[in-house]
Amino acid sequence: MLNFTGVSIAIVLWCAVTGSAARNVGRQENSLLVISYDAFRNEYLQRNITSYMNSFQQQGVSAPYMKNVFPTKTFPNHHSIATGVFPGVHGVTANSVYDRVSGKYLNYGFPLFHHNEQVVPIYTLNELRGKYSGCMMWPGSDFPYSGRNCTHVQVYNKSMAWSERVDIVMNWLTDKEKPASLVMMYIEEPDTDGHIYGPDSDVIRALIIKLDNLTKIIQEKLKENSLSDRVNVIHLSDHGMEGVTSKNVIDLRKFVNNGTCDFYGTSPALQIVPKPGQFDDVYQRLRRGAESNGHFKVYNDTELLERWHFKNPARSGPITAVADPVYAFQDLYDSAAWYTANYNVTFTPDHVYGIHGYDNQGLPSMYSMFMAKGPDFQEHKVLEPFDSVDLYDLFVKILNISNPPVTNGTLAHVAEALKTSSLSNSTRKNPKVSAAIVARS
Repeated sequence: MLNFTGVSIAIVLWCAVTGSAARNVGRQENSLLVISYDAFRNEYLQRNITSYMNSFQQQGVSAPYMKNVFPTKTFPNHHSIATGVFPGVHGVTANSVYDRVSGKYLNYGFPLFHHNEQVVPIYTLNELRGKYSGCMMWPGSDFPYSGRNCTHVQVYNKSMAWSERVDIVMNWLTDKEKPASLVMMYIEEPDTDGHIYGPDSDVIRALIIKLDNLTKIIQEKLKENSLSDRVNVIHLSDHGMEGVTSKNVIDLRKFVNNGTCDFYGTSPALQIVPKPGQFDDVYQRLRRGAESNGHFKVYNDTELLERWHFKNPARSGPITAVADPVYAFQDLYDSAAWYTANYNVTFTPDHVYGIHGYDNQGLPSMYSMFMAKGPDFQEHKVLEPFDSVDLYDLFVKILNISNPPVTNGTLAHVAEALKTSSLSNSTRKNPKVSAAIVARS
């Protein structure tokens, strides 16, 4: 139960409207296809190897970059894009977290994405408004929210060819009985190989070219299926990628006594949980280590930066360590061993790995890309950089959804992307929503 009356009333009213939704909601509006290329660093578009994507940008709407959420990790960012709220609100504060309330270590699964049951992803909201949604491997989409699954769902399957995924999506959009008005599509590259080979490798160069071609194929498939005039397309990424060598690995275990704490998550942001009675000792030792090393920072719950919107009583801390750019922690050793065993690669001491998760402000290598084109989007339009949580409001407007829930974003930041930029259906930005929704009675 919430402790903030204003937000409580807003959510109760929204739920009342939701409960009255039916499948027969009137005229079918234009559809929306959102495609995420995991860890597609915004800078990749400046390497002169993405001719189609660059043309796509120029023809439609783009931004110099999109500001993602901290930590710049896959699950937190995809869930913020889908829900319009920060990680501190939805509770997916890392790809894997130690939940301090349940005492459980959570990897990908229902509990990780269901810390806050009042958060409703856009694909669920679309279903609750009487339309049909499709999710192609979008992180977190293979679970029900508000008691409802997407009509069309494909769980993550890395072995499925990209061409097959595109064909399935086209089938969802053209389904005669349950046509998807919203599809969220996820591609795991260039993240997977970016971690192994680094953002400046030949492998990544080839992948960027391949993704440029995929972007072209998607547009061609839309045209073949007579969908170009009624499907709006957004291409985006969740975060970027930074190169790190083994010489820049910091072993935090050297600063604490053996057995006094546990480390959770992956570089460059680790969640550190001291054993009972060990908090002060562990915290002080890590603080001294940070001062002497000079390449990482340590925070207790009260010291976390407010602009991160990251703090959550159950899902962050009690101690958080964040490495500076181009540095990582000891978990990279485990990752390197896994890469060696599973990808049959041999690493030298100078090998450059790929890491993301750093501060989401002032570090271009972490920035996300955004571009859009379709019947509702303007042409040849460049927006100011905006926050990824603003996308929910844009989705709502395109899908013509009324009475949306409270979010951390606002349509005003992205309204100029649309040919009709009226704010009549904009979601309501509440600066207290972060505190209110995570409040516990």
